Amino acid sequence: MKHDTAKRIFIGFLLGVIAGLTFRVLNWQSAVEVSGLVGDLFLRALRMLVIPLIFSSLALGIAQLGNITRLSRLGGLTVAYYLFTNAAAVTIGILLVNLIQPGVGTPLVEEKPPELPPLQLKTLLLNIIPANPIEALAKGEMLALIFLSLLTGAALLTSQDIGEPVKQLLNSLLHLTMIVINWLLLVAPLGVFGLAVRLAAEFGLSVFLPLAKYAFTVILGLAIHGLIVLPVLVLLFARLSPVAYLRNFVTALLTAFSTSSSSATLPVTIECAGKAGIRDEVRRFVLPLGATVNMDGTALYEAVAACFVAQAYGIHLLPSEQILVFITANLAAIGAAGIPAGGLVTMPFVFQSVGLPVKGMALILPIDRFLDMFRTTVNVLGDIVGCAIVQKAMKFDKNQPS
Repeated sequence: MKHDTAKRIFIGFLLGVIAGLTFRVLNWQSAVEVSGLVGDLFLRALRMLVIPLIFSSLALGIAQLGNITRLSRLGGLTVAYYLFTNAAAVTIGILLVNLIQPGVGTPLVEEKPPELPPLQLKTLLLNIIPANPIEALAKGEMLALIFLSLLTGAALLTSQDIGEPVKQLLNSLLHLTMIVINWLLLVAPLGVFGLAVRLAAEFGLSVFLPLAKYAFTVILGLAIHGLIVLPVLVLLFARLSPVAYLRNFVTALLTAFSTSSSSATLPVTIECAGKAGIRDEVRRFVLPLGATVNMDGTALYEAVAACFVAQAYGIHLLPSEQILVFITANLAAIGAAGIPAGGLVTMPFVFQSVGLPVKGMALILPIDRFLDMFRTTVNVLGDIVGCAIVQKAMKFDKNQPS
């Protein structure tokens, strides 16, 4: 079903390009407008899901560290590792997209690019804590959403039994949101069709040419993080040969690449970790948590995507705005579901944080599934490396029984 959805999305894109070019030649503007409306509805549906998904996922991610009282050191080391590697991945992505500039010269819009209000540190700090939480969420203020999510999760973490009904409510909200996301993925080919029609009709095939440069930037960043940064961490902090250790996880990495789902790969990863000598208490804590919150590849991808679209629109992101992209890409990756195209749902979160037009996502949708295989593999690789580093930091002997 997952592969079938990906195929249908790609077919929808191809049909949309063909239809858009045809409408362009025939000058059927009304058909273009109707198709564009379908695409806009698809994007609005994605944006509709951002707040419930991010809030429930982030809050539960903190609250479900309920065993932290018993596994305080294990939990602290795991979270610290995940935060570090996510931040490293996003930094690589932002540096590369500024160096390569894949979006410069992309003819996305003919009119003057939208003006972004300058960000001031005082305003940035004040926006973190909303005076009216309901109003902030209604307006989609992303920094306030992050703060409220983390605050709720921290309160639930310390509330013990009294917070259980709220945890169950958030868990139900997350599952219901995932149901709607799955519904949305079923109609995604139609939405992608509408977006492709409008792009092809307005700008012709030239608008899609920069995708190769964009894909190269993403894959290069993933390669640097997955083939250099993470193996070096294994060598330096786990004191293991990266080749010898990672050889145990070939099956898990191939599963991640083929399914584009870290959640679907989780059982395979846990089994491989046992064969690699990772203790039960480590692999059963680090890997499930990682499949939920550790998304190095997704974080890198979303940061590159935001900067790429900004370049394509001729928008110069100031250092303060790129810092905001850095923060929101990390948090959006945490909130991304471990399913194919999971990062697609949280990408509007990153775009909205710096005022980028969400319709700019239309340009990168065609190759999202292709890049999804690579970023999911890096996501799982980050979890695998985390097991070795956390086990070493806990001073466990890997041959000692759990």
